[in-house]
Amino acid sequence: MLDFIRRHSRLLMILLFVLGMPSFLFSVVADQGFSVTEDRIATINKQNITQSEFNHSWTNRLHELRTSQGANFDIAQVDTPAAREAWLNGLIDAMVIQETAIQDKFSAPESLVRQTIAQLPQAQENGHFSMDAYNRFLTGIGASALQYENSVRRNEAIGLVINPIADSVVMPAKTVKALGDAMSEERQVRLRWFNNEAFINGIQVSEEELSKWYEENKTSFEIPEYVNLDYILLNQEAAVAQVNTPSDAELESYYQSNIRRFSEVERRHIRHIQVDTLEKAQEVALKAKQDPTQFEALAKEYSLDNGTKNTGGDLGLLQRGQISTIDEAVFTPKETGITDPIQLGNNYHVFQIVSIQGGTVKPFAEVKEEIAKEVRLQLASDRFATMATDLTRLAQENHDSLQAIADALGLKVQQVDGISRSGLLPKAQAGAKAALGSEVERFFTLPRVREDVFSAEMFTQGLNSGVIEASPAELLVIRIRDKVEKHIPPLAKVTQQASFMMLNEKAHALAEQTGQKVLEQAQLDQTQEGFGTAVGISRFTTNLPEALLNQIMTAPVDKLPHYIGLSVNNAYVIARIEGVTADKQDLKDLFTQYQAPMLDVVLGNEVSKDFTANLRKMHKVEILPLAKTLLEEEQQ
Repeated sequence: MLDFIRRHSRLLMILLFVLGMPSFLFSVVADQGFSVTEDRIATINKQNITQSEFNHSWTNRLHELRTSQGANFDIAQVDTPAAREAWLNGLIDAMVIQETAIQDKFSAPESLVRQTIAQLPQAQENGHFSMDAYNRFLTGIGASALQYENSVRRNEAIGLVINPIADSVVMPAKTVKALGDAMSEERQVRLRWFNNEAFINGIQVSEEELSKWYEENKTSFEIPEYVNLDYILLNQEAAVAQVNTPSDAELESYYQSNIRRFSEVERRHIRHIQVDTLEKAQEVALKAKQDPTQFEALAKEYSLDNGTKNTGGDLGLLQRGQISTIDEAVFTPKETGITDPIQLGNNYHVFQIVSIQGGTVKPFAEVKEEIAKEVRLQLASDRFATMATDLTRLAQENHDSLQAIADALGLKVQQVDGISRSGLLPKAQAGAKAALGSEVERFFTLPRVREDVFSAEMFTQGLNSGVIEASPAELLVIRIRDKVEKHIPPLAKVTQQASFMMLNEKAHALAEQTGQKVLEQAQLDQTQEGFGTAVGISRFTTNLPEALLNQIMTAPVDKLPHYIGLSVNNAYVIARIEGVTADKQDLKDLFTQYQAPMLDVVLGNEVSKDFTANLRKMHKVEILPLAKTLLEEEQQ
């Protein structure tokens, strides 16, 4: 199962995309009926799905995905022919199931309708159904209670057609066990790699060979359609550049107002002994002054302060104000030592100033540059807010040029190249101004930016974008400078790349030839010489090429060691399988915890798809030629 998911992520993305169809799709189908006859792309019995109806539902789906995914939404990955085809088939399946429900008179009981409404998330308050919340929900969708109940009744009736099929499917125990056995098996394997790079040195390629190779492989150099952009960037740096450096007088005033930030407060390490009479305090003070090292012992003997006596009267490091009643006593002396007895309340105290960490103030000259930078950043923050407001207004007023916006704000129009629908092109294809690998790459990898670039407004009409918020403190306005059509560059422009690819191809042939000879010899003498350390490999292993992992895990192991050889990307590899551990506990636990529970769901989905496919055969379903054009057209 994990292998399937790992190796078919694209297929699963489409599957999950269709499974993510909103539940109200069925009611939309039922309400609209898809009855218009012009621009039909599919028919189900006597009902039609038109181009405009498909576009409407597809646009709504894209909007849902955009809302749920936020900044991660990438229309180039979502609005694809495969995804549109899956969506169209989902619409057809919905109508087929609905037709079946109507013909076979499926009816949802009132108890099921009430239960469904009671569990509606939008109708919950504090974990319980709330009529007030339900009424607010109905108001929000513009429906009466009767209309919504009928919609739920219709949806639940449709669910009665398909849900029992999926829910009744259980993976056979023997199949689950067989899968579990396969997934919990680990094989001890040594690998020996013959990498292409080890064979490149010494290979020669003539101009004639290169030219012939290029002609045979030129399609691999095809560069997709892309655009080059002009852009304006408003960020903190741009705002700071428009802020004047404050005068020395202004900086010094700021320094004086914030002098505590540039000061280190004096702190003193203090111990004390608390007694109840002056006579005893004088006796303790005399003994402490005669031998200050005995202060802690004296505190343990004489002090009445049970909170500190056992720690030698230690009050720790103090600064003025922490114990305001003793400030004068312990912060007035200039040096460390023992104080005379001091009366505080009804008791007398003898203090020991153990150490002094002197307070310091950094001079203005030392912190001037730091203050200047800080003040400029504060001023730039206000300036940025003003410029952001002006940028938004100017972008709305100027659609045909960035220069007017840049001039009004004192910004520069900058350039970046090589932005395609699906990503950024490398410098080898886009040139020196390529966005990929530049300081501004992160802006142009944003799906929102590429979506705007290839929108009708920018790509077709040639207008500026609106303000794009790359982050709260980074705003962009972009404009297409050049459009570059899909093309294959001449050999002269890709000579280096073509030479490398041809050399790598020849090196791979040598690596494979050498590896096969070593494989033949290893199979004869059963050697492990030249192989790496034995490692455990299972179907959960993800750091090996797919084909190699499959070969290792499906190779016969009745006689060990067993050798296999395989060409993979940029190498030929030999695997020496020398041991098998069946039913490995940690792998079995992984399968039991994460995969076994999915088997019934996956099987149920597959059976449901087959059931729906059979229903389609019972109804007259036809996908018309216009659908192919609609599904394969460029992103909408």
